[in-house]
Order: sequence, then C-alpha cells, then structure tokens
Amino acid sequence: MELLVFVVISIIAIVSALGSILVKSPIHVMVWFLGFILSVAASFFALKADLLAGLQLVIYAVAIVVFYVLVITTIPWEKVKMFEGFYKKEFVFALPAFLFTIGASIYLVISSRFSNLRQPLTKDNVSALGTVLFTKYIAPFELASFILLIAMIGAIIFGKEKANG
Repeated sequence: MELLVFVVISIIAIVSALGSILVKSPIHVMVWFLGFILSVAASFFALKADLLAGLQLVIYAVAIVVFYVLVITTIPWEKVKMFEGFYKKEFVFALPAFLFTIGASIYLVISSRFSNLRQPLTKDNVSALGTVLFTKYIAPFELASFILLIAMIGAIIFGKEKANG
C-alpha cells in the first residue's frame, strides 16, 4: 500500500513539475507549481513527517505562491507576451546543467548517499528536524535558499528593466 501511495504521489509531482515548465501562461505555471507543492506535502504526510509537510504547505503553498502571483500581476501582460517562444540560447546553456542534475540525482539515489531515513522518527520531531537540517543537510538547504534568492532578484530586475524601458 505504501508503494502505491508513493507511486501515485510521485506521478502527480512529476506531471505537475512538467506542467509548470511547459505551459506558457504565468498563472497556469503557478497552478501547476501549487499542484507540485501539494504533492510534495502529501509525500511528507505519507512519510509521517507532519511538521515538514505543514512547513511545506505554509511556506511554499501560501507564502511563495502568493508572492509570485503578486509579482505576476504587477508585470504588464503585453511585456510578458514579448518573451513567449522558444529560447535557443538559453536552452543550449540549460541542457548541460539539466543533464548534470539528472545524472547527479541518479548517482546519489543509486549509491544511497542521498538520505538515510531508515531510522525511526523520534518523538521530538521539531528538534530532530532542526538538527538534521542544519547539520547533515545544510548544503541542500542553503542551495535551495540561494536559488530562491536568485529567482527573486531576477524577478525584481526584470520588472524594473521593463518598467524603465
């Protein structure tokens, strides 16, 4: 039963992630992204990591989605439509990074260095999460923070350039 739940949630997450990449409308991107975030939270609930699922819902599903919808609504639609189409130059640079990420993920999963969650959860879930997150998994945590910071700065610069220009 657990495998079936994992497979269903994983399929929803993959389809939602692909949907957020492949659709053109910014509002539809946010709807697909919200579906992805909800499926990740569901996987945390399935793993009995209720705190992490709650944080996922509060931080991403509420705060980030509302923030990006606010950003999307402040950019004029005619300027957004200027950038529709296929970006050949960006694709050439993004493809090696994408392939490297997929390869590194497969290597980490196969070598089982990605996570060691076979140990049971302790009763003090918050303390255990904080200890593991800020010791063993500090690099992925900081990398995710850095990526979000870059995305936010890019959105601000994009909005200012188009407003001035």
